[in-house]
Amino acid sequence: MDRKEATEKTPLLSKGSSPFGVIDCDKSSSNKPSSANMGIFYSLRERLKNRVLLVDVLAALFGMGAWLSINGMYTQLPLLVFNAPEGWGLPSYIVVLIQAANIGGVIYGVMQQFCKGKVSDSLFISILMFIGCLSLLLMSFFYGQTVEIGGNLHSVPLLALVFTCALVACTSSVLFIPYMSRFRETYLVSYMIGEGLSAFVPSITSLLQGVGGNPVCREVNSTDSIKKYEQYVPPPLFSVSTFLVLIFCLQLLSFISFILLKTLPICKKQRNSQSSSSYKNNNENEGVRSSMMPSSPEKGRSLTSDGDNGRGSAFMTESHDFESSPSPVTAQTKKMNNMTYTVFLIMQACASALANGLFPAIQSYSCLPYGNVAYHLAINLGSMANPVACYILFFVTFTSLSAISLIAFPTLVVAVFIFVTATMSPEPPLVNTSSGEALVVISWVLFTGLVSYIKLAIATRFRKNGGKGLFWYGAMTQVGSAIGAVTGFALLNYTGVFKSYSPC
Repeated sequence: MDRKEATEKTPLLSKGSSPFGVIDCDKSSSNKPSSANMGIFYSLRERLKNRVLLVDVLAALFGMGAWLSINGMYTQLPLLVFNAPEGWGLPSYIVVLIQAANIGGVIYGVMQQFCKGKVSDSLFISILMFIGCLSLLLMSFFYGQTVEIGGNLHSVPLLALVFTCALVACTSSVLFIPYMSRFRETYLVSYMIGEGLSAFVPSITSLLQGVGGNPVCREVNSTDSIKKYEQYVPPPLFSVSTFLVLIFCLQLLSFISFILLKTLPICKKQRNSQSSSSYKNNNENEGVRSSMMPSSPEKGRSLTSDGDNGRGSAFMTESHDFESSPSPVTAQTKKMNNMTYTVFLIMQACASALANGLFPAIQSYSCLPYGNVAYHLAINLGSMANPVACYILFFVTFTSLSAISLIAFPTLVVAVFIFVTATMSPEPPLVNTSSGEALVVISWVLFTGLVSYIKLAIATRFRKNGGKGLFWYGAMTQVGSAIGAVTGFALLNYTGVFKSYSPC
């Protein structure tokens, strides 16, 4: 055997190699990686291969703008409820408006049906993102203005602008993801990461902002015979207006990122080829169905994203690569019987009713008796728990009915405690104690994280099952969310079940 033959038949002695096992990563060896290559660095190299970092960044910034405005506004509720005439009931108005904003997705679907091909998706997205930017800018100046209706003052400018922001967020669920399917699938993961940041970034900013402290009663304009008192809330590090301007800048950055993603030649090269148009259409349809995630301030989606959103759907996207050739384990879980199918849909509807409708509406009554700081931490840490729970699902996956039911039990226990604290307001258990404040914050964070995990686990199971599972998943999500929102609004505004208080 000559030296050339020995070199060809001995991979570790290939050209440029050393006796210490350093492997030459040439073209031939990269096609058939040996076991020595199958490590962290090889995996990272494979993920970064044949992708453009600029497109990843632009896709993530584009995704961040989906639910950024709603998530940003939601983190300001601990500061808004003390100045708005709706008081502690302000979140119930916002939750109903967010559910009503789902009409945007319906209108878009109808227009696509009757005006197909006449108006491009990119034009729709540009209009939506412009509306989102304008709404945030106007909100930063007029959020404190009120209008008298029927003898009562209402935050009409704030609520109207919340609706337009929610219109952008809810419509993005059926528009942004299908648009991203025009690009190579690997960039959809970057988009999903950006959707997760739409909850994470406002929460971090709001935590830095703070709330100044709990409201106190102080004496004002007192005379010798008459003493007058008013409620005083210590100011945060920076105002609500400043916060909304910062969120506006991020939303504008997301809008610019979309324009660059659409126009830059380097981005156009990363789009799917025309020969894979059928693949693209399938991706668009799947994207529309899978994007029917919970429409909630937590998004996400989330998700969230229930998104889900929120926002957290990165797991579903990443796992799609492996579904074309399912493993034996996947094949065993492909089809669900009718009972399991129905139970999952009922669980999804109930989880959405609580997490997207009822509980966001009553959160102020559950937390504010323990102090404004507790409410502030519960909202922001809970928003951060949403994407964290979705990323946990990426590594630890439980999608069987028994496993999800087991997770649902502690979730139900925490939910009962939260509801009890809200109904017992203004004197819930352990009020005026540090342990009570810590307990209510931990309860809200656990509830948000567990429900997020359950909803995405159910979505993952329906995706594996195939058929119209994700369609019914999205339908039950919207039905449950709407029922929860209307129920919360009615209980808060037309019954005396939930009571607020003032220190004065």
